[in-house]
Amino acid sequence: MARFQFPALWQACLASAFRTALACTIVGSVTLLGPPSIQTLITFPAFSYVSLVLIIINDATFGDTFRACWLALYATIQAIGPAMLTLWVVHPARLSNATTAVAVAVAAFVVVLPSDRSTHLLAKRISLGQIVLVYVTGYANGVHTNPLMHPLRLAASTALGVIASLLALLLPYPRLATYEVKRNYKVLRKSMLKRMQVLIKVICEDDINFASAHALVTHAKSFVTTQTKLFQAIVSRQVFRLHCWVPMKRLQQIDTNLRGMELALKSTNSFPVNIVILNEDLKHGLSTLEEHVTLTTKHGASLTVPESSTKATTNFLQSFHTMPTTHQDLPTYFFLFCAKLLHNTSFTSTSCVIHKDKTQISPNSKGNWANWAIIMGNTNLVPAIKFSISLGLAVFMGLTYSKENGFWAGLPVAVSYVSGREPTFRAANVKAQGTVLGTVYGVLGCFVFERFLPIRFLSLVPWFIFASILQRSRMYGPAGGISAVIGAVLILGRKNFGPPSEFAIARIIETFIGLLCSIFVDLIFMPKRASTLAKVGLSQCLVTIGESIGSLGLIGVTGKTDLEDTLRKFSIQVNELRKFVVEAEIEPNFWFLKFHEECYNKLLESLSNLVDLLHFGDQALKFIQQEFHMADEIYDEKEDVNMLQDELGHIKELICSSIQHLEEISRMKSLKVVEEEIERKRISSDLEHGKSTKCDAWMLSILGKEGIENKIDSFLQRSTSVVESLYDGENERELKSQIVVSLSALGFCLKTIMQEVMQIEECMKELVQWNNPNSEINLYEISFHIRMQQQSIFAFVLHTPTSFILSLTLIRDLSHHQHLNFSLVRSLTMASNSSNGDHQTSTKQPPLPSPLRFSKFFQSNMRILVTGGAGFIGSHLVDRLMENEKNEVIVADNYFTGSKDNLKKWIGHPRFELIRHDVTEPLLIEVDQIYHLACPASPIFYKYNPVKTIKTNVIGTLNMLGLAKRVGARILLTSTSEVYGDPLVHPQPESYWGNVNPIGVRSCYDEGKRVAETLMFDYHRQHGLEIRIARIFNTYGPRMNIDDGRVVSNFIAQALRGEPLTVQSPGTQTRSFCYVSDMVDGLIRLMEGPNTGPINLGNPGEFTMVELAETVKELINPKVEIKMVENTPDDPRQRKPDISQAKELLGWEPKIKLRDGLPRMEEDFRLRLGVDKSN
Repeated sequence: MARFQFPALWQACLASAFRTALACTIVGSVTLLGPPSIQTLITFPAFSYVSLVLIIINDATFGDTFRACWLALYATIQAIGPAMLTLWVVHPARLSNATTAVAVAVAAFVVVLPSDRSTHLLAKRISLGQIVLVYVTGYANGVHTNPLMHPLRLAASTALGVIASLLALLLPYPRLATYEVKRNYKVLRKSMLKRMQVLIKVICEDDINFASAHALVTHAKSFVTTQTKLFQAIVSRQVFRLHCWVPMKRLQQIDTNLRGMELALKSTNSFPVNIVILNEDLKHGLSTLEEHVTLTTKHGASLTVPESSTKATTNFLQSFHTMPTTHQDLPTYFFLFCAKLLHNTSFTSTSCVIHKDKTQISPNSKGNWANWAIIMGNTNLVPAIKFSISLGLAVFMGLTYSKENGFWAGLPVAVSYVSGREPTFRAANVKAQGTVLGTVYGVLGCFVFERFLPIRFLSLVPWFIFASILQRSRMYGPAGGISAVIGAVLILGRKNFGPPSEFAIARIIETFIGLLCSIFVDLIFMPKRASTLAKVGLSQCLVTIGESIGSLGLIGVTGKTDLEDTLRKFSIQVNELRKFVVEAEIEPNFWFLKFHEECYNKLLESLSNLVDLLHFGDQALKFIQQEFHMADEIYDEKEDVNMLQDELGHIKELICSSIQHLEEISRMKSLKVVEEEIERKRISSDLEHGKSTKCDAWMLSILGKEGIENKIDSFLQRSTSVVESLYDGENERELKSQIVVSLSALGFCLKTIMQEVMQIEECMKELVQWNNPNSEINLYEISFHIRMQQQSIFAFVLHTPTSFILSLTLIRDLSHHQHLNFSLVRSLTMASNSSNGDHQTSTKQPPLPSPLRFSKFFQSNMRILVTGGAGFIGSHLVDRLMENEKNEVIVADNYFTGSKDNLKKWIGHPRFELIRHDVTEPLLIEVDQIYHLACPASPIFYKYNPVKTIKTNVIGTLNMLGLAKRVGARILLTSTSEVYGDPLVHPQPESYWGNVNPIGVRSCYDEGKRVAETLMFDYHRQHGLEIRIARIFNTYGPRMNIDDGRVVSNFIAQALRGEPLTVQSPGTQTRSFCYVSDMVDGLIRLMEGPNTGPINLGNPGEFTMVELAETVKELINPKVEIKMVENTPDDPRQRKPDISQAKELLGWEPKIKLRDGLPRMEEDFRLRLGVDKSN
């Protein structure tokens, strides 16, 4: 491709330079060598050159120039007609600097006011240039100005430039747009076919490795830049040939499908692909598809579609009858889905339909005010005001500096008018540099060829070539190239304008005056920097992403969907954001922080991928919706489809939640304000009185890569059941295959969308960190407190908008059923105080839970919070709670001792949420039950950080009690047998007060739990809170931390490693050991029962440490030794629970004996330690 681009660039530059030089030669011949009568009429040769440059410089064709003739006529009538009347009424001799500037500004306002759809940009530029010249030069000449002939001479000069342009495009042969379109279409077609061949080669090669595949994909992406330029060139030429758009639209659709193939290959982790999926028939089918697309695009211009290979091309896509079982196979299925779309794109004949402009005013429109609103919407009111002031100010300042050359201040501003926003400083910079370069070249040309006028024209040819290259460069662009051409030709193409050097200096100064005025007015009317607009544009893109994802659905109306319009809007917003980013990269920083262009470019890449992924997701859903709609009419069973819809809805919920929080963060004006709010909330937040609001902030980064994969695997499993239940007949194999490919493609799109959103989260974090280098960035916490600020107005009455909806649900339920029995409600919410005779009953009735608890929603769903749920006992408790389909489980854990791996099988489940949270901070959610397990339970951990341990016990329990009081939830505290200390009573009943050293090394845990129990009962007595307290004794089982210092885990790990079993002397200390499943059963029985507690939960079987070591040695590794070591301080001598209360009140006692539980724990430890059973 590099060998092609270099000659093509030079060919285009040479052709443009030749045509421009020919047009300039025609103008120069007429103005310098023509008859005196014509020279007298053409008094503005400078504007003749300006006009032809404006017409030709942008690679114009004969059609463009022909249209420019009519545009120039329209512009001349628009500018010269009013000017003749004005100069006739107010003679130029009566004008002043100010009145001339006002006249120019008013006339410019009239020209710019119409929208771009009603007046072409070229017509406006020519008209504005004429306005500057006719008024300013008329004022400069004063009494010598003829009010009628002066404008007519300017019109004649304009006509000369237009005619010269027309002749230059005709000679020596016409440059026709049809030829340009056909040539570019041919090159584009070949480039796209080559790109497709490379992509198919990557997936079909049997002996390809990952590095080779990556190199080929990179090679395929190298075609994209060239193809984009060819697309733009073809579209710019299709003004008079609308029917040419049909094959171009087909090629654009092919390009989109090729981008999808690239996404699939980019997401593939190993090459070659799975041979089970991609068999020989599929590879042959892909080769056939390649030939088919080649043939159909070759005949694209005539819209004829060959039928020879159609059936053979589609048959290879009918071999999929089972859904992929894992997310790793999805890229291959998605590649084949894109191949299917590619075939449909090349095969389907597209009709050309010209849609009527929706903004056109109907004659039957109601109300003049509505019509006026539409008319004003089609005008450029604010841009017209801005530009008229800018041009008027430039003329006034230019005339103030030099009356004779004042028009040079306004002319560059007039002829460089653009509709919409442009990079102010960059545009002014390239115009100034182009003017200086062209002017200096003109002065040097006059100096070298002062006496040889024809050679002066020839010297313009190399400059035109150079300027054409500048015009195509990123540094200068069209504005710099045009300025460079005009700067040179105004000196080398004229005579009798004085010494070239003096003219050059005067023109450069006046040009700078005009540009400075333009910058000044731009800053007044558009004070927002490009970086600020990029931030706003990013926020708008995120909002549209949420709308797009919210439109996804398996069950919906077939045909055109709202998602198509939303995607079109999203694509436009991404392109606008790209423009702002490019502008922000080159704008000066001044005193502002440097723009983080690298981060924004990453965001643009992710947003562009999301545009494509949502497009493919929409294509897959259209087919799925159609088939499910047909299946709904045939089959009565819709449960599987509804469950799959729920699965999709949950994924959408996760994505939209993350997007919503990112959008809020992107609109954040100041992190400092949020940080101050966070600190204020930490001081003043009162969970108990409802001053804080619920904010279930969820971001996909919490889910993680593994969680996303698990979620998609769950979606695939549900899809499998849908496919098997709906399509089980032999005559439905073809339809089943299409559904399988479409659902797989949808799964790939969802997975990749979630990954791209995670990437956006990372970029947003980097962006916030860039703008706040001295702050520690936590997007979750920032979003949390932004949401709190937004919802504070609703906090006292309703906790969340969801609560409002559920309240309406309750009202509806009550309106259709019997009256609510409030005595029953109160009896249900009262805690039974007859559990232990030793404890005082509540002096106050419990707080009545929200009546939402008795709506249909809460009758079928119980929201349960488990603090410390990623720990040993907590994760087993979560497993048991998740077995009940009516439970929604929320885990809050800071991973101080817990691990996310313990919960990996639930991550992504629709009834499960995992929040990284420290209970010493308030947690603002809505729940029905709270299992408060959060606290380090191993001596190693709580001795390592005793302050953290006691804070968790005291402040953490206070926060959970406050939450329970606010939402009316029941709370269970897992206390410990350590509250008994070194007991003097054996076994220990719940009535025993204990023997604890309050200042010992273990007291942070022992006394912390005792204070937590005190707080529980104080809240129960004072506020009527429903509480449950379990005093758990030594527990063992799978998922214990291997090196947490507890005796069972220590012995098993040492035995598996072949190390001596270290028993703390004297070895006669006794403990009881309860298996974790028994412990979880006891906790759930206590929570669901009426008894407050405290209740001992443990195994009454008592073992000395030597007996435990002997048992472990016997069961796991008889070869290890038992070694005595020094005991730790404050170690209790004996511990055995009295579980009489548990047996009587809960009907609970442990079932698994120690000899049965240790082998189960051994198996888990072997797996994690990597120790083979044979060893």
